[in-house]
Amino acid sequence: MSDRTLTIDDAMQLVSEAFLPCGCVTSANPDEDSFSFTVMTGNGTEVLRVPSVAQADYSSPQRLGSVIEQARLDVEDKEQRLDPWTMPDITDGTGIPETPPNY
Repeated sequence: MSDRTLTIDDAMQLVSEAFLPCGCVTSANPDEDSFSFTVMTGNGTEVLRVPSVAQADYSSPQRLGSVIEQARLDVEDKEQRLDPWTMPDITDGTGIPETPPNY
């Protein structure tokens, strides 16, 4: 991971992809410069709700990675299996993870 700053949109995208095969819905809270997310089972049952991820946490890839890892542990504690996931390496100012070539 790097010290690049993430936008709220980048962070919400990363969070939404971190809980597969469960679903994850994110919602921006522009008044607070934060976002929330809810992880659900395949049949729509709520497993975990995180009411606020502050800018200080989502703008740093390291801190966002820690938030996601803790949330994943909480989901798995509720007997939900998740696909393996690691925080991608953010290599430039776009906030988009580096994708290796697909040969």
